Amino acid sequence: MMNPAFHSCLKILCASLTLILTINLRAAEPDPHPETLRVMSYNTWYVFAKGKAIEAGGKWIHSQTPDVVALQELTNIKPEKLEQLAASWGHNHSSLLKTSGFSVGLTSRWPIKVIEKGQKGMHHGFLHAKTHGVHYFVVHLSPFKWEVRQREANILTKKITPLLKQGERIIVLGDFNAYSPEDQPWLEPADNTQTLEKKKQDDAQHAHMQNLKDGAFDYAVLNTFLSSGLTDTAKGHLPEKAESRLSFPTGILTDKQSAVTSGERIDFILASGNLYSKVQSCRIITDGVVNQISDHYPVITDFSTD
Repeated sequence: MMNPAFHSCLKILCASLTLILTINLRAAEPDPHPETLRVMSYNTWYVFAKGKAIEAGGKWIHSQTPDVVALQELTNIKPEKLEQLAASWGHNHSSLLKTSGFSVGLTSRWPIKVIEKGQKGMHHGFLHAKTHGVHYFVVHLSPFKWEVRQREANILTKKITPLLKQGERIIVLGDFNAYSPEDQPWLEPADNTQTLEKKKQDDAQHAHMQNLKDGAFDYAVLNTFLSSGLTDTAKGHLPEKAESRLSFPTGILTDKQSAVTSGERIDFILASGNLYSKVQSCRIITDGVVNQISDHYPVITDFSTD
């Protein structure tokens, strides 16, 4: 009969060898697109359809082979849960802003250095982290008031501007709950006032909401970021037609199959000039399972690494 103590040590040794082998195998995985940095931003709607589509969400993100993923609406989860999510799409590194309320997070193929977890003056907060030589600011701005969003934009750009002056590579991404001035031709056509009227009704019916400024769409928040030296990676890369410039809502609110034909673009990936010059493509994915796992569409930008 094997000595119990020896048996216990043998089990520990085997487990350690398995872990080492797993780590080595992961490290040896080939880069799916070595000449491209693929960055994704995704508001997951309470962790993928309020927790009902976690597996489907993980499989879909895995199918896109992103290098870095920024997530919003990671509601009431622990760092261990985010680690599990990240592992489902092949990322061994992750960071979570907070464990209660509406959190944001970052996952990466490479180690992550957390620089700041900011909540003061912010509705949901922001995460500033660096991975593979790039600063990422993951944001989820106030969904209720334009004045709060403007305050948040001011807080963030005060932190971003010095980094831009130093020539750092920076990406600011997430759910801004705000509008780009470049989308005005598609957001405000004279024959399509549906979105504006809905916003007016919401502001009138809910005392805690004031999303319109003087009854009109507010572009000042995005202008604050753009005037600081960042550029929307959609510029020159996203088709100039309304149906291609919608990130909210999705078909999950209708038939869970079809992409919507009217809505808003409130999810962005902004980049410093030294990264924007390397943008290969920017796209909002609206087909397939993304109409079943969140009320936001994911945004993906590919950057050249040459």
